[in-house]
Amino acid sequence: MENFTLIEYQKERDFSQKMSVVFEFVRQNFKSLSRCLLFIAGPPVAVGAIFINDFFNRILGFSKASRGNAYGAGVENIEDYFTSITFLLQVIGILGFLWIGGVITIACVYGYMRLYREKGSNQIEVSEVWSYVRQNFGRYFGTVTSYFFLTMITFMILSIPLMLVMGVAATISPFLTIFFVLGFYVGAGLLGMNLSMIFIIRAVEPVSFFDGLQRLIYLVKGKVWSTFGVGALNTLIQSVISGVFLIPWYIILALSFLHEVDGAEFQEPSSVWNAVGSVFFILYFICNIMLYALPLLGLAFQYYNLVELKEARGLLNNLESFGETSAPKQADEHY
Repeated sequence: MENFTLIEYQKERDFSQKMSVVFEFVRQNFKSLSRCLLFIAGPPVAVGAIFINDFFNRILGFSKASRGNAYGAGVENIEDYFTSITFLLQVIGILGFLWIGGVITIACVYGYMRLYREKGSNQIEVSEVWSYVRQNFGRYFGTVTSYFFLTMITFMILSIPLMLVMGVAATISPFLTIFFVLGFYVGAGLLGMNLSMIFIIRAVEPVSFFDGLQRLIYLVKGKVWSTFGVGALNTLIQSVISGVFLIPWYIILALSFLHEVDGAEFQEPSSVWNAVGSVFFILYFICNIMLYALPLLGLAFQYYNLVELKEARGLLNNLESFGETSAPKQADEHY
């Protein structure tokens, strides 16, 4: 039987310890957490992926219309497609299902973390997490929506001076323009990743979105780069692992384009291979949304780390309960 040691959330950790505890949490809870994400967040993400895959197939179909492709009569029909009700329904399907899938994923991960601490066990059922998601869906939906609009508005505001600076820089050297563009993307990533901590703040603390932003600014002050590092590194790992499922799709896509150039040398992928590519495309989205748990967990442990650094809540709790716990519980301090 596996030797289970409950992970303490409220604890100061350096960068390597935060990365280690993320993967220790995943190791302890892999079966239960992945099952929750697959059964609760998986269905809407899979439906959204089907809409995206169909969209790509239709676009590629226009380039093959001369051979009687089923998706259209030629490039001239692209405009008709983009103004059709079919395209509108696809956009609604893509945005709607992936948006809901993203909200549910965040709720699943943080709901699971809450149940893990409350139960003191990694034996957590899908029904328990589903109950939490249902009860708190509105709160997470509002947080994600507010986060999206806040980041979009902020990026648009920041892009105005960037365009002015780029215009001046272009008259001096094109390399300066590239430098400012890269700087903008780095700044956007830094801002977006740090703002993402609002999800765990609102999951743990009973605050409104804007009060949560004030709380976030207080916590990340002086720790902006470490917060970005924890989230970005876990996001990179998420992208690399899930990207494996896109390789077969890219191969089939490349063979399809090569066939366009010289049909005598390259045989167009069969419908079976196209179906296989579609399956891997859908698996990519499902895997990607499940692995989104990595940056979410990383930001969660960063949140608890910052709270402990600035408020020492864990230390205060230990002092208040000093002498009340039994001797064996002292082993938790050596985790």
